[in-house]
Amino acid sequence: MMTKLINEPITVHQNKNSSPTAFIWRKRLYRVIEVFDWWREPAEWWREDSIPLFVRVNAKNTSVGTYELCKIDNKWLLSRIMD
Repeated sequence: MMTKLINEPITVHQNKNSSPTAFIWRKRLYRVIEVFDWWREPAEWWREDSIPLFVRVNAKNTSVGTYELCKIDNKWLLSRIMD
């Protein structure tokens, strides 16, 4: 699987369980069809960085794709697009 690094800010809509239901990227709405996985990557503890949360989802705009979302503090990024 190939990935394309994006790292651009997005707006994420979540349900009451904090699971992403949709996100807006470049003024386009992507509806989350399926959440595949959640994980955290360790931060460098000596730098006191926030621990990023990653979420891999299938989402649909005009077609279905796999996207990796990243939440750091209260900000969301579209981290990667999977090919």
